[in-house]
Parts: sequence; structure tokens; C-alpha cells
Amino acid sequence: MKFILLICAALVAVSALKSETKPNVYLKVQYQTSSLLTNRADGEMISNSGNYVLQVAGKLSYYYDPQTYYIDSLENDPVGSQICRQAWTDAFEEFSRTGAKPFEILGKKGFLRKGAYKALKDFNFGKITVWDTAGGDKFRYDVDMEELSWEIGDSIKNVLGYECQSATADYHGRKWTAWFAPDVAVQDGPWQLCGLPGLIMEATTSDGEYGFIVTGLQKCDEALKEPFEDDKYFKSTRKSVLKAKAYSRDNRSQFISGLTGGNVNINDPKFKEKVDYIETDYAE
Repeated sequence: MKFILLICAALVAVSALKSETKPNVYLKVQYQTSSLLTNRADGEMISNSGNYVLQVAGKLSYYYDPQTYYIDSLENDPVGSQICRQAWTDAFEEFSRTGAKPFEILGKKGFLRKGAYKALKDFNFGKITVWDTAGGDKFRYDVDMEELSWEIGDSIKNVLGYECQSATADYHGRKWTAWFAPDVAVQDGPWQLCGLPGLIMEATTSDGEYGFIVTGLQKCDEALKEPFEDDKYFKSTRKSVLKAKAYSRDNRSQFISGLTGGNVNINDPKFKEKVDYIETDYAE
């Protein structure tokens, strides 16, 4: 009995430690992301958009794509994984009947991942841990918050009913302008952007190729999310992962051929990402 009590006490201590290191989320922020693509044929620019969530929990925050998190959670659940497999089976059956593209079918039914990028900011240690994919592999790497240094400006702008102040920064190869709300006392923001005396409500690159804008704020009390199967991510560095992403993007046929062990001809898509990644200093 004494041994059992000791085990129970140890479990309680571990639980308490986890609750201290990962406090509950008290603020959830929704962001709409934007990025540009270039038409290979005539140079026309089109815009892609996505939706991300920032969970704020004191000295920790987690930034993720809710659609991807939903699919990951399904595939890591016995019942949910069966639902996902059935969705893929149904999509290919519909493809055989109608010729509709399986990925488009899955996307319309909500069974297709969107953004693979996710990031945990730890303000205790001034570190951002990033999980991302490159060439079909999963990678994890750290970024120091000290790499981002802001200069606060005098301009004022209203975003979602909040009076926001401007700030600029050069970060990983791009020039950023951000608008933060001093009334929302959170030194955080979308993606890797953070460190201002107020929540970053909007941010864009000087060339307009990438941007974020807040679409909603919600008070809450929920657990801080984390990536599934963290042990399946290779530990790497930021620039190495970006170089791997660029290689797989620029050598699609060779890359797929290497994976399949044979020559594969791939038709280039109408719209190709001639616009570089959100961080461009990997090529230096």
C-alpha cells in the first residue's frame, strides 16, 4: 500500500509539473494569412489565403493551422483513422466514376491538410520551436527570439476596432511592418512575429508578398495544443529545412523519381511559386 501511495504521489507531482510548464490558454487569436503566387505563362499574380490560430498561455503560445490539427487528431485516434481511410477510399471511387481530382474532393469534404507549419513560442527561454515539412519529411528546429528586433513608429491604424501602432523590422531576409494593439497586453503575434508591447494585429512584408491580419479574438480556458508524433520529426536547423524545401520545389520531377525509384514525368502547374519563401536568407 505504501508503494502504491508513493507512485500516486509521484504521478501527482508529474501532473503538477506539466500544468506549471504548460498553463491553460486564456486567449485565442484567429489570423488570416496571405501569400502570392506567380503565373508562369503571363506573370499574373494571384493571392493564396489561409487561416491560423494563436493560443496564448502566459509565457507560452502555440501557432497552428486548425484544419491540419483536425486531420492529425483524427489520424492519431483509432476511430478517426478509420474515418480518414474511408474518406480517401470514397475520394478515389468518385475519381474513378467522375474523373474529379481526389485532392479536390478531399478538400471539399474537409479531409485535406492545409498548413504544415506550427510553432511553440517559449518566452521563458526566448526560443521558438518550429515544426514543418520539406520534401515529404518532417523537421523540427529552434529559432532565437533575439533575431527579431523592432523599431516602433508613430503611425496609428485601427484594426478590428483596436487602435494599433506601427513597428518595422528586418527579419530573415524581408522587411516587415506590423501593427500592434497596446490595449491587448500580449507580446505575441502570428508566425514567428513577437516582442512588441501589445498583440500584433496585422503584419505585412514591404513587397506585399506575405501578410497576416487578425480576424478574431476570443477569451477561453483550454489546454495548450502540441504537435502529434513529435518523435517522428527530424531535428534540424532553420536554413537547412528551407534549403530542403527549395530543392524539392525546384526539382519536383527528380525528387518524385527518387522517392518512387523510377522516372516520373510531372506536368508543371499553371501557377508556380516564383515568389520566394517567407524567409529568404537561407540562400545566403
